[in-house]
Amino acid sequence: MELVVAKGTPYQRGATIGRAMAASAARSVAFNRRYAEMHGLDRQTLDAILAPYLDSSRAALPHLVEQIHGMADGAGLPFLDVFFANAFEEIYGIIELNAASPIALERCTDVVLRAPGRTLLGHTEQWYAGDEGTPIVVLDLPDGGPALLAPVVAASLALTGINEHGAAFGAMSLSATDERVGVPRSLIARDVLDSRDPDDAIARATRAGRAGGYSYLAAFPGGRAFAIETTAASEAVVECDAHTNHALDPAVGAVTCAASPGSRSRLDRARVLAASADATLEAMGAILADHGADGQDICVHPEPAEGDEGSTILFAMICEPETRSMWVAPGHPCTTSFEAFAIGS
Repeated sequence: MELVVAKGTPYQRGATIGRAMAASAARSVAFNRRYAEMHGLDRQTLDAILAPYLDSSRAALPHLVEQIHGMADGAGLPFLDVFFANAFEEIYGIIELNAASPIALERCTDVVLRAPGRTLLGHTEQWYAGDEGTPIVVLDLPDGGPALLAPVVAASLALTGINEHGAAFGAMSLSATDERVGVPRSLIARDVLDSRDPDDAIARATRAGRAGGYSYLAAFPGGRAFAIETTAASEAVVECDAHTNHALDPAVGAVTCAASPGSRSRLDRARVLAASADATLEAMGAILADHGADGQDICVHPEPAEGDEGSTILFAMICEPETRSMWVAPGHPCTTSFEAFAIGS
């Protein structure tokens, strides 16, 4: 896997990342446009829908909008196409959560394993098969900000990873009935990756003005780990070692979509495996590559009949907060190997 070192201003770092992922970003943009058109949104209508989300983003997190501008220019793609890639779940919410039979997104599984002196956070990036492609690993070095090591795929900002403070995060989709115009959740997630400590992570994840939310599983040096569940207007901190795509907090659950069989299946299996696993890379890798669920597997493979909108794993990630290290397996971890990366190495 390619390690891309991005330095300088937000725009400069975005341009470096954009050049490195130009091929996968172009495929992603093409898929996103096909998706929008298939669901009845022409380009003019889509651009009009995106406009207030862009305004909210510029007001709240202008440096991330600049990074997206750089990514677009570096990849040679229109800015709004790349912004759409970072507001896809907001558009998904408008299209599919308002349908006669809404379907909640089933995306990603996170697990934490702990032992004295060692903490491991595991994450599978579950997404549309239409975005499948080789991820890159970015060492993002902001001027005056914390170094971040993160896997990046398609045309998206980093959503998961580990920073120089040892704060590690996974992010899992959480569809809810209170979604609204605001800052897209992918920009919130990128901001969360800069967190210094647990309190800072909670404050960033629950920022006012967000359009929707994620569940974040967070892990810190010394074994502190918890989930932050967010929707547009609700939030909770949940003590847990595994999470998928439904809320565990009752108050948050009251406004989220009902837990799907796939999300329940993956969570049940992750809990069983984590309960008996040692905190080793081999054990975490086996959990992320598992096919033993009673229903949807943690290492889900796409159904050919579902085409681009089938669900697949784009990468698997393991982070170790104590050593600021990360291991990434491109694609399905049952068939690919984990490669090692570290901040400062």
